[in-house]
Amino acid sequence: MKNILIRNWCEKDFPAVRKILLETWLDTYTFISEEDIRFHLEKFYNIEKINQLIVDSNTNCFIAKVSENPIGWMKLYNNEDQKRFYVSSLYILPDYQGFGIGRKFLEIAESFAGKLNYDKIWLGVMKDNIKAVNWYKKIGFNFIGEEPFQMGKTTVKHLIGYKLI
Repeated sequence: MKNILIRNWCEKDFPAVRKILLETWLDTYTFISEEDIRFHLEKFYNIEKINQLIVDSNTNCFIAKVSENPIGWMKLYNNEDQKRFYVSSLYILPDYQGFGIGRKFLEIAESFAGKLNYDKIWLGVMKDNIKAVNWYKKIGFNFIGEEPFQMGKTTVKHLIGYKLI
């Protein structure tokens, strides 16, 4: 796919990020009710919470665009307490998956982690999100743990893994 632009996000991207999250969650998390998905969006990605992300020095977010259309979002988090660098969110609209945008996002994540002297990037992915789990395994992630993840009233299994960089 041509003309993919990935840049740091800014305040004007907030509505597009919320739209990307909602659309990808509704498409992917068919094992979670729409009510729980919308509840999670409003609780954790309301404008106040998003504003907190943009000023958090341990968080970096990026938006992907094709022809000025926002089509993906990634959130990176430097967890200083755990001494781990996380790709805590990586979402690409369904119509744009499979074009290498996720790999481009992960290249940015690896670069950031490397500059902070990490040798791994970590992430969590819902176990029932088979397509994403398989993709992460294919590109070198090793899953070593499982934790509960709650979205609204629904609790799912979340695989925790890392990739060497």
